[in-house]
Order: sequence, then C-alpha cells, then structure tokens
Amino acid sequence: MVHQMADNAKRLCKRKRAGENGTEEIKKKTTKIQNRTTAESDIRQSSQIHPKHVPVFTINPESNPCAVTYEQLSELINYAVLGKVRSSLPSWCQVHKQEELKGVAVIVLHGVSQMHFYSYYLQFKQLKKTFRFRFSMPPPPDDFLLRIFGTEKLLPQDKSPIVNGNDATTQYNYCTKGDNSCGPSDVDSHPIIVKYGRKKQGLTSFLLSQEELMKNDYPVTGSPHSDGFVQSGCTAKVTDNSPLLGLDCEMCLTTKGSELTRVSVVSADGRCVMDELVKPDNPILNYLTRFSGITKKMLMPVKTKLRDVQAKLKKILPSDAVLVGHSLNNDLNALKMIHPNVIDTSLLYARDLGQRFKLKVLARSVLGKEIQSKEMVGHDASEDARTALELAQYFINEGPMKVAKLNLENFQAKQPAGDNFTAQSDSRSQTNRLLGYLKANCSKVDGFLGTPSFHCGSLVNKLGTHDQKAVLLGTSKAVKELIHQEAWHKIECKTDKEIVQQAQTEIPVASLSLSHFTSYSEYSECNLNMKIHEGLLHEKMRQKLSEMCTVYAGPFCKDFCLTSVEKTFQNCGSISSFSVITETHKPYVHIEYALPESAHLAVLTLNGSIMGRFPITVQRPIKESTLDCDRVLKKLENDIINRTVIYVSGIQQTLTKKHLNDKFSKFGHIEAIICPGDDVDAKPQDCFIKYGSLESALKAQAAMNGQKVRKQRLNVLRALTPYHLQSWVAQRSYTALNPRTSDPLALERCSFEKRKEKLSQCEQELKNLMSTIDRRAGRLFRALPNNTLCMVLLPGTNSAQCSAPGLCLLEIKQDP
Repeated sequence: MVHQMADNAKRLCKRKRAGENGTEEIKKKTTKIQNRTTAESDIRQSSQIHPKHVPVFTINPESNPCAVTYEQLSELINYAVLGKVRSSLPSWCQVHKQEELKGVAVIVLHGVSQMHFYSYYLQFKQLKKTFRFRFSMPPPPDDFLLRIFGTEKLLPQDKSPIVNGNDATTQYNYCTKGDNSCGPSDVDSHPIIVKYGRKKQGLTSFLLSQEELMKNDYPVTGSPHSDGFVQSGCTAKVTDNSPLLGLDCEMCLTTKGSELTRVSVVSADGRCVMDELVKPDNPILNYLTRFSGITKKMLMPVKTKLRDVQAKLKKILPSDAVLVGHSLNNDLNALKMIHPNVIDTSLLYARDLGQRFKLKVLARSVLGKEIQSKEMVGHDASEDARTALELAQYFINEGPMKVAKLNLENFQAKQPAGDNFTAQSDSRSQTNRLLGYLKANCSKVDGFLGTPSFHCGSLVNKLGTHDQKAVLLGTSKAVKELIHQEAWHKIECKTDKEIVQQAQTEIPVASLSLSHFTSYSEYSECNLNMKIHEGLLHEKMRQKLSEMCTVYAGPFCKDFCLTSVEKTFQNCGSISSFSVITETHKPYVHIEYALPESAHLAVLTLNGSIMGRFPITVQRPIKESTLDCDRVLKKLENDIINRTVIYVSGIQQTLTKKHLNDKFSKFGHIEAIICPGDDVDAKPQDCFIKYGSLESALKAQAAMNGQKVRKQRLNVLRALTPYHLQSWVAQRSYTALNPRTSDPLALERCSFEKRKEKLSQCEQELKNLMSTIDRRAGRLFRALPNNTLCMVLLPGTNSAQCSAPGLCLLEIKQDP
C-alpha cells in the first residue's frame, strides 16, 4: 500500500513538472509567433509599398549597414546587371526580383565627399529626399573605378598593353635588352628609380607614409574599417637603426569571412621568434589547406585565440619595431592590429600600372631561393616572413640602383605561366584571390562566397558578348582618364548639363551606364582659394558637429552637487566632456555629448527642470553658425533614412545588444542595432535601433519612452544622425577628416576668423554649385526607367592636402 502511494505521488510530480514545462514551451512558442507576426506585418507593409513584380534592395542582417567597400559595390553591380546565372550573389545584400531590373545607372560626382554632403546638407534637397540607402566609403584610391567596374585607366603613350604578365610589343621603355643589364638612360625611367632615386638610403626612406597606408587598405587609427582593432604599442621614433621583423599570417574562411589561423614573426637575424596556430572565433567553412597549409587536425587541440596572439605580439615587438611583409595589409587586418611603421615588399619592388611581383618570383630572381614549392602542402608562414625580410634587407643594403639593374621584368617574362602575376587591384585580400578556386571546389561555401573575381573589363566585356549596352557619359577629360575597352559606348560631353541631356536618351536603352559629373572638380582646380577652403571646410564641419552636441545648463546655486548634475545629464546619452563655467554671476555647466541626439534630448527633457530647488535653463550655444541649428535638426529628423530609426539612451551597463533586441523586437522586425563604437559584445549607454517600417518605429517610441528597464528610465526619440555617420560623429578627431598640408604651421599663423574671411569668398559659389549638382543628379534619376538600380557615388578625396571618406547613395527607381 505504501509503495503504491509512493508511486502515485511520483506520477503526480511528473505530471506537475510536465505541466510546468508545457506552460514554458507554450510561452516560448507564443513569443516566437508574436515576433514572427510582427516581422511578417513589416514585410506585408513593405510589399504594399513595393508591388509583386518590383525589385527590392535589402541589406543582409549580419552585414554592416553603415559602410560599404568598392569590392562590395562591384559584387552588387555585377549581380544586378548579369543576374545569378552569369554572376554570384552579393555577399552583403540582396536584390529580390533581380530579373525585373531594367538596368544599373551609376552617377559619379567627382571630387565631392561625404563631408561636402553634410556641410551643404540643406542644398542637397533631391538626393537626401530620394535615396533611402546611404553608406560610407573609404577615401578613394586612384583606381577606385577599376575596383568597381573592372575597368582600366589608359596606358601612357610609351607603354603598351600587357598580356598574361608579358609585354605585347615592348612593355617598357627601360631595361628591354635580352641580358640583365640596363643603360644609364634606360634605368632613370625605371619605376624603382622614379620612386626612390639612385642613391642608397636608410630603412626610414622605405616606410609607407600615412597616405600610402590608407590607399593600400592598411588598418589606420580612426578609420571606420579599423573599429575594434588593437594598437601594437610601437610609438617610439623610428631611425635607420630600428629593428626589422618579418611577419606573415595564414587565414581560413569562417562564417564571418577571413580569420587568422597562424602567425609567424622572424627577427632580423632570421630566427623565428613567434610561430603560433590560432583558433578562429567563428565556425570554419574552409581551411584553405592548399594555400595556408592548415588542416582541421592541426587546429583541433589549439586553444590560442586572436586576443592571445595580439597580446604576445605586443610584448615581443620593440617600441621602434618596423614590420616587413609581402602585402602586409592582409596580415595586419587578419591580426586586427594597427602598426604605424611598415615596409611592404610588394610595393617596395615597384612596377608600373600598380602591378606587383609575387613573393615566389622575387625570392627566385633576387635571392636565388625557391619557396612555396609544389611538393609543399600550402605555404610556410615562417618561410614567407623570412623571405620578405631578406628582400627588404637586400633592397636597403644594395640600394635602388642595383635592384633596378636586376631587370626583374625580363626575369618575370621567362617564368612558367603559373608564376606570372595576376593584374588584380592592390588591396585585394588573399581570400578574394582564392575565390575562383573555392567556387570550383567548395560547393558548401558557394552561397557564402558572393564575391566574383573579375579581371579588368570583364563586366563590360560580358555585356558586349550578350548584346547588352554599356554607356559612359562624361567630359572629354573624364572619358580619356577612365575606360578604354571597346565594349563601352563613350559619349563625350562639354558640360555636366549636356551629360544630363544626353543621358535622357542614352541611359534607357543601356544595361549599364556611368555618368561622370566633373563640375565641382573643375571649379576647385580653377579656384585658387579652394585649397584653403578644403582645409577650413574640415575645420568648420568639426566645429558644427561639436556645436550640435553641446548644451549649456544653469544657473545653479554656488554649493550645487556637481556629481548629481552630471549623473542627471548622463541619462540623455554618453558625455564627451563636462565642465563648470564660473565667469557668470552664478555657475553654469558646459556639456558636450558624443551624439547630437543626446544634446537634443537634454534640451527637450531637462530645460525648465528643478535642480537644487531652482529651475534651470538648458540651451544650445548661440553663435552665427548655430542660428539655423533647429532647422537643420528638423530636416535631419525627417530625413528619409532616419524615418524608421529611433535613438535610445539611459541604458544600463548590464544590458547588451541581445537584451535590447529582446525588449524592442516585440514592436516589429529590427534590421539593425547600432552602437557608437559598435563592438560585438558592447554594453551600450545609448544606441540606434533601425526597424523595418515606420509604424514599428513609432510604436516603439511611444511605448518605451519613459519606461523603466532594470530600474533605469529609458529615453527614446527619433534619430537625427544618419546611421552611417555615427562613428564619424563620435570620433570628430578622425584623421581622415583632418586637412593635410606640407606646411603644418600654415593654419596656425593666422586666426580662424581671418581665414574664415577667405572661406566666405567662395562659400556662396559652392552653395550654388552644390544645389546645381543636386538638381542635375535628381533630374537624371527622374529620367531613368522604372526598376532601374541607381547608385550615386560621392567618392571623397584622397590627396596631399586632405583626405575624406566618400558616400554611396542607392535606390531602385519607382514612380510614386
């Protein structure tokens, strides 16, 4: 009887536990259904806006919604024009109903940058209203059109086209004899002599400059593409006696792209001082064993992570260390490390047209040694690091003259076909160079690898073979400097106005069109004040952003609690600086926030509030430059790309992005959560949430504003800052916004007020010019057929005077 009662009790407990578990399961399923329902409602809303047979552009959830590279633009254009049968899917975005696209129209506003767009924000009425997608682009290299279209610049008259790495007639006008010798007149035109001169120099003469680092895609402090990277800590001044260390890395392909699997460092005497295997943070899709030599078995016992090798490398590097490698930008990006002092042997042994020798060819021709033999499975990282180091030492010890006389071009021409160079862009990563092989051999990663490896002109040539038309419109100067393939139908125009007129008849019948506007660049070349203006424009933009992020609050009683006031204002967002002003009769405080939204929120919520028994006033600084601040903020709030974005502040440090997603996803499908700095494991104090529809954003704002989450009151309002600009605003000292000048004291010799007088001479002219450019681009867009993918590129600037990031505006044309 007792046993029977015990059995009954056990059965009852089991049923009770099963019932509790069942209730939890039902709750989980209900939550999933609610989330799915809200996402589906957003999709239904978007489908109502976009009918069934209309192409739609979307960004993949795991992709960066704020920035885009030239290679990614190339992926999109190739897929949009050629379709999935003749091209791969883009890795970062999707074009639904691609087969309905009528064509792709690209408009380039030469010389115009992201800084110009936001400095003259009120003038760009058409572009800011029409294009829903905006992405930051890095400062443009000389060959940015090559990277986007697979097109080439015209060869100089004394050079002829190159075929498979060999010259078609006489490739160069130097060192063309059959032996390995050059005459005195020939060697002067050698690219190495042109770049470095004839005399021997110390190693400091061969370090990459800041401009060269940026042009060749090296990680640089402040760059949007270097967020989360660590500094090497090598800050001491480099001399000709500083230590050289060779570095080489091997990578694999993971679900997040290319990740580090091995790093080797070799000292100046050839000793291997570091050789570590690294376990990637993400699941591995392909070990790339044929190239890296890394196998699954090798990485099985490895526990070393990226952060471990970063720490070890920082310890072993001397404070004035110079790192040497072959295309070292790939290695430093894989290491996620910024190092200022670099010698890149792929650039050191210079060639014309931006081409590069393979490390294997240089080892054989300069050092007389064989590396990367066919018998080896993959590359040996320590061997490659040692070889690059020896090449740099040879160049420094023997001098440019001896290297030029080696006549490496003739040696290159005699190599087996497999050793010939490939004419790829300078910054093409090792992963991109392997894509062709992977697509043929790794079917399970084919969907992940969306980047096609196109050779020069391949897109345009493919159009020609399928009776599709590619049209180039521009001034005679632009056409000559751009593309020379016969497949392009080139139309020379005298002015930008004529380009728009011609485009209205030519573009509708073209599958691909490139309209090149040059009115701004022509104006800046003719105007003597433009160099001064460009530098001052950077300064003015930083000042404007700082003023939009600043508020003054007061008056306070003399014994007020500073900590309490700071904590109150901190609820509105991250504070960059906080100080007390004592020059007034009663003390005021000056608060500069990291973002304009925080300052706007402080004015809206804290103005007139009681602090220390007295009401305070919270106001913006009052200057000439801030008189139109309210109008600018209103325009920003109504900006088409901010419509579905909300700003959230007052977030507790214990809340992660995942927690925020759980809290806010019940109002609709969330496309992205963007935090200033945007680390993967960030615990934000404030952030931006982008919804799939305006209705979801408004619901979230109404429901969550003022709500307490973990005893912290949230503040929610409409976003003001376009989400691709958050890192730019948060890092107002970003070097890519700073003017460069050969005379660093030039800007210090006269006050900003005096320099501002020179700026005002061309300020009004520039406003009118930007309005004209905006109208012409808008007119061209309106002339496009429906279902045309339109891309407006503001390439940015990258010169000796200044460097600024570009901006890509993207939209599929649809009549309202």
